[in-house]
Amino acid sequence: MSCLTPFKLIESSCVIDENLHSNSINEKSATCLLKLTVEDRKNFTVESDNGEDTTTTKRDYVLHLSPDTLDTLLDGLTRIREQLSNIAKK
Repeated sequence: MSCLTPFKLIESSCVIDENLHSNSINEKSATCLLKLTVEDRKNFTVESDNGEDTTTTKRDYVLHLSPDTLDTLLDGLTRIREQLSNIAKK
């Protein structure tokens, strides 16, 4: 029998990378490099003495976020935080 479990965030890091824009020497383009390490835990029951075995897989994801994408992401997270705060006050 299978059981679904959510991913667990193990580690995160964020680096701002400033590179010269390819169109012009004077223009700079900043990119946010977001690295996430997550753990995928899959629990399943096997025919053994203890009855349960756990399989763990760690995966790394690297996201390259432009300033516009980062602004959109932060706006969305801010709205979620505000909604959760309103619910917690009730």
